[in-house]
Amino acid sequence: MASKSKRAQIAPQRNLAKTFMYWAIAILVVKLVIIFNIQALPLNETWGKDFLVGGIWPGSDAENYLAGYINLIKDGIFSKESILSYFPAGYPLIILFLSIFGKSWVLITLSILQSLIFSFATYFFAVQLSRTRIKKFSYLVFMLIILNPTLSLTSIIIGYESLTASGYLLVFALIIKDFVEKNDKNFSKYLITSSLIFGLMTFMQPRLIVSGLIINLLWLLVRKGIKTGSLLLIISLGVTLFFPATLIYRNHKSNGFNAISTNLGKTMNIGAGDKATGGYMEKDYGVPCNTNGNVAQKDNQTVKCVLNWYLSNPIKGAELFYNKTLYFWSPWSGPEGNGTMARNPWLKINPIQNIIKTKEGYTLIFSGFGKFISWLWLLGGIATLLYGYLILWRQKSLERFIGSIAMIAIGSNWLISLISIGDHRFRVPIMGMSLFLQAIGIKTLLKGGKAPMVDGPSLR
Repeated sequence: MASKSKRAQIAPQRNLAKTFMYWAIAILVVKLVIIFNIQALPLNETWGKDFLVGGIWPGSDAENYLAGYINLIKDGIFSKESILSYFPAGYPLIILFLSIFGKSWVLITLSILQSLIFSFATYFFAVQLSRTRIKKFSYLVFMLIILNPTLSLTSIIIGYESLTASGYLLVFALIIKDFVEKNDKNFSKYLITSSLIFGLMTFMQPRLIVSGLIINLLWLLVRKGIKTGSLLLIISLGVTLFFPATLIYRNHKSNGFNAISTNLGKTMNIGAGDKATGGYMEKDYGVPCNTNGNVAQKDNQTVKCVLNWYLSNPIKGAELFYNKTLYFWSPWSGPEGNGTMARNPWLKINPIQNIIKTKEGYTLIFSGFGKFISWLWLLGGIATLLYGYLILWRQKSLERFIGSIAMIAIGSNWLISLISIGDHRFRVPIMGMSLFLQAIGIKTLLKGGKAPMVDGPSLR
């Protein structure tokens, strides 16, 4: 009887996994059609008509990443070009690696790879969710993530956002898989793989190291404890830190200073000062800071200078933190949208963009009604996210742990934005996690406040 019952549970599980797989493949095929129909156009802003970008759309920092890649091709990995030390060189180095498959179509290769990884990560995450007590949420979670216009289409732009968003989904899937299986032989393999993924994410965007280290540490503590897992902790840290360490080594060899990048101070300074708004500004921003030494030393001195300004100006600082929070969670367009997502692929088909082209449409969107809709979207998103986390917290088991580490990923990225600038683009890497919690909140609300739970594995 027990065997029959187990088989009865496995069959629906396999059918659900097949549904996820078919959807993931379908979305990937649609993206491939889009990729091979993106016309090659020059990026005039930086290199004129010599460098054509086709099969992919330029992201917010596309010119910088491509400048880095071109100089890596020209001078090697120890190129002295300042763009490779100002911004982290990780993403241009990934493009350089992909160029071994052919320089003439490297950007198409990048676009396909990012789309393939995103589809697989979403599929893998949803399948593992379907093995837990929140199985009945897994389909909605999957659909919200893979069909989200901004998040999904980001895999077809030049930028680190899609790969890091996929990285979070893969890591969370591995964590769930580990707790479901409870196989000590596989735990080390999963943890090291997670460390590798977080290392690569940090390679592209250093601020993600905070959530990476905390999540892996908590996972290790729950599964093994600090004494038993001490050796694994050292190995995990070593794997994660190896990747940013290679960037420090590259900058040391090429420019003589030890730093992953040198843009933190300037970014923080844009979001600080009496005239700052909390968002991105091109002029009239910042705190006067006296700096000297090389670019890395000046960057560190600027960081300290800005932090001291916040301590000395708590009221203005609190106002800026409020603004940055709103900008971080703001809509992609409309009266309350704020950030550097002007190249968001979603805006190419967003109906709002067509409406505002007319005088009447612009008045409607940016009127009190438009602002009401924007605020409803912003506050509704935060409210359903927090409600979803509350639902998972009440479960007091594996689901509480999953919800908590999702909040760590979301919260750490939000907190870091408070001391830099508020920008809805910074939300993209953690969108998979925020959509996951929002799906829990939305479906529970639709069920009258009662979460549809099933039997499943526990934390212990």
